[in-house]
Amino acid sequence: MNGEGIPKQLLGMWKGSWETYVTTLKATEEQGDRMLDLMLQQSETLQEETKKVIKEWANNYKRIRRGYLDAVEQNVNKIVETLEPKEKPREKRG
Repeated sequence: MNGEGIPKQLLGMWKGSWETYVTTLKATEEQGDRMLDLMLQQSETLQEETKKVIKEWANNYKRIRRGYLDAVEQNVNKIVETLEPKEKPREKRG
């Protein structure tokens, strides 16, 4: 058995799990955004300043989440590049 393909297989499995995680995260975020917007619109007890702070908090969370997802994606791409065999430069025959 050749062990060279094992890291690629593990990476492929991990990437599949990661993509599922990201999809679930995005769906959950969309539902949370709708719920938060509805709550803020219908709430008569929250003052406008409080609503503004809550929206700022939600936007900061989204920004941080995007940064996290981008960082993981970049690192996965680096791993893929590392595992990909490099093309050997062709020797010039003279």
